[in-house]
Amino acid sequence: MRQFDLITIDVWDTLLRRKCHPDAIKIHVSNFLLNNYLQRLKPEYHDAWKLMWERQAAERLIGTHNRSSGMDDEYQLHDVYRQWLKVVFTSSVDIDLIVVTLEAVELQQEKYVIYADPQIKNLLDSYSSPSQIFVSDFYMSATNLMELIRHVGLDSVVDRGYSSCDHYLNKRSGRLFGFVHDKEGVSASSTLHIGDNLHSDVHIPKVLGAQSLAYLPKAETDLQRQLKAQFEHRDSNIAEILAKLRPPSVLPPNLSGIERRLYEYGVTCAPLLVGFMLFVMEQAIRQGHERIYFFTREGEFFKSIYDALRDVQPLRQQVPPSEILEVSRLATFAPSLREFTPQELMRIWNLYGTQSVAALLKSMNIDLVSAVIHLSRQGIDPQEPIRYPWLDQRIIDLFNDPLFCDFLSRKVGDHKHSLMIYLKQKGLSTSSQKAAIVDIGWRGTIQDNLAYLLPKCQFDGYYLGLEKFLNLQPANCTKAAFGPNLNQTEWAYLPDFFHSVAPVEMLCNSPNGSVVGYKVSNDFAVAERTVDAAENVIFDRYVNYFQKGVIASVAGIGEMVSIHAIASKELRPLAVKTWGEIIRTPNSDVITAYFQLNHNEQFGLGRFEDKRNRIPISRWGKALLSPQGMREFIIQLVATGWPEGYLARSNFLFVWPAIKFLRKLRKLRKLRKLRKLRKLRKLRKLRKYFL
Repeated sequence: MRQFDLITIDVWDTLLRRKCHPDAIKIHVSNFLLNNYLQRLKPEYHDAWKLMWERQAAERLIGTHNRSSGMDDEYQLHDVYRQWLKVVFTSSVDIDLIVVTLEAVELQQEKYVIYADPQIKNLLDSYSSPSQIFVSDFYMSATNLMELIRHVGLDSVVDRGYSSCDHYLNKRSGRLFGFVHDKEGVSASSTLHIGDNLHSDVHIPKVLGAQSLAYLPKAETDLQRQLKAQFEHRDSNIAEILAKLRPPSVLPPNLSGIERRLYEYGVTCAPLLVGFMLFVMEQAIRQGHERIYFFTREGEFFKSIYDALRDVQPLRQQVPPSEILEVSRLATFAPSLREFTPQELMRIWNLYGTQSVAALLKSMNIDLVSAVIHLSRQGIDPQEPIRYPWLDQRIIDLFNDPLFCDFLSRKVGDHKHSLMIYLKQKGLSTSSQKAAIVDIGWRGTIQDNLAYLLPKCQFDGYYLGLEKFLNLQPANCTKAAFGPNLNQTEWAYLPDFFHSVAPVEMLCNSPNGSVVGYKVSNDFAVAERTVDAAENVIFDRYVNYFQKGVIASVAGIGEMVSIHAIASKELRPLAVKTWGEIIRTPNSDVITAYFQLNHNEQFGLGRFEDKRNRIPISRWGKALLSPQGMREFIIQLVATGWPEGYLARSNFLFVWPAIKFLRKLRKLRKLRKLRKLRKLRKLRKLRKYFL
């Protein structure tokens, strides 16, 4: 056994190892800064990577200054933070307090991702020395480094040491080694240094007359290279990285073939839904919410994902608790109406341009029988589909009828009273200042309804996706989407995502039914739900296993996110790709489930849609024989809610691109005709003006 007066040991990739790339720690701190201090950041720094690059610029600036002052280019963490925050913040108020917070965040993240090198103890047992200490080039103090070493149980190997930032001297120049030798009272020739860096840890000690040993165990060195490559390219291959880093989900026992396949499909699709919940967490922290409301029905599934992810703490900080808010368009639309006029009802007619009065009353949660007397006075058949009802004189007269408006006022007033009691029980009242809500999305009309009911409360909505808004948005609403948002030009290329939302809704559905109203007893409101047995058969046989696969993946994805500091923004491209694959490359088992579905469309259409209905063979034949036949076939195909799924079911998915092309061509022709018509009208006006 070789004897030395002093053995010095490098810290990083020698004593301590990380489960991530070193710069992932800096990304984590940048994410923390972005999520917790967004309002103080300059707009150009609303991005974690730009923040990290600016931090690295601060490191270089301070290091260059210290080197020009006769020291090495070292820096202390708190000095870097101060310089960094002065650049990225809009003001320097309370910077010192934030510096202390960031130092604690970084130290805690280091503790979370580090582990002791598995072979270092055995190596050191081969050498003998009265003293073993660490010597590290690092921006954390020796005190902090010792805390990390103690955290992994290596304080029996070293109990003290030196960090370059404490003395502004480093191993690269050799000056830190000289300083250590002087402080320890040993000659260089009687020391051994062990480390992984061939220049700083091997070459420089030898130049100074010390012994050195390169410590590069193959397994750990290969892992380090892999982590480096993944970090440097994670923006372009996040799916591959996710597949490599995510622990495999263990299949539950006793699953049948289709149950197992749907479970595995849930595992495959999990990044879409877990990424959505990560997005919700980030947004809620940024906007200072203390609670998050999840809307029924899809919100019940989302809440289970959120709660499982919250247990993992992917952001390494506490996030708001979740709560179910039992609401629906049916239960909230009518109570939110400010007046009974065609203009106010455009909030529903913008969505359903052709609607019967029966469907309208159903959407307002009003019994048709009690309204028939009022309809008869205007000669309205309640079942007649009326195109553009706001232009129909009978509808205009109906809403000018004082008796009918009084009838609506009483009925809707009862519903509103019950709803307000329920909301108050849930912590939402006329005095509420702000609320965060989560729903699957499309246009966020339930959020609109609540915003009109509680105009003093700021409602921040988080959605999987948002279609183009058709209604004027309430002033007290903000809406953000994890996935496509057609209200932003960057997403304009994905309108087809919202042409087939029904399969996504089915996969995120709940077996607990839809809310239809609230029953009040002794001033306590309970949500009333309607449960469709046929719909729940599909959930129990199919959807349930998909959702279990998603939930089983949460812990693995959450751990990966927390270790590698992956933000929802980075998961978004993979999530959007997954969403597109659900729609465009249909899963055969999901097809089986969907086309047995009895889909709830009571709001707007006033009925359930039976997806089991097939397009007659004769309709297929007519589509091949005439343009009119093709148009009628396409209308019926789109009415299925999932044209791609229907065609794939019949092994005709290959024709869908051609159909899409024909539809686009038809739209272009219509647009050209419209432009010509407008041009002609302008010419006529000019002729009248000049003649």
